[in-house]
Amino acid sequence: MILFCEYVIPEETRERFLEWADARPELWRDAEFAENTAQPGVFVEIRRAETEVEAAIMEQERRDGRSWREMEQWVKGGRSGLRIWTFRQRLLPKGSV
Repeated sequence: MILFCEYVIPEETRERFLEWADARPELWRDAEFAENTAQPGVFVEIRRAETEVEAAIMEQERRDGRSWREMEQWVKGGRSGLRIWTFRQRLLPKGSV
């Protein structure tokens, strides 16, 4: 399972957000944290879970964890600007690209 979080940090607060994020490495532990190269300020987090239950727990913590709430001040749209999806990996049939 993959937990995928996406949000936009407006240009005028991007540097302050990055300083905040850099000061909290524990929030990014076990996550891939990336910024779109073509659209600076568009960020994604990718986290891996073994089960749907684990993914649901991760999503709940990501939405409601106290440290993350502080982040909402920088996210375009606030709390509603944080989009989270859970993906189930699928294997492609043999011979497909």
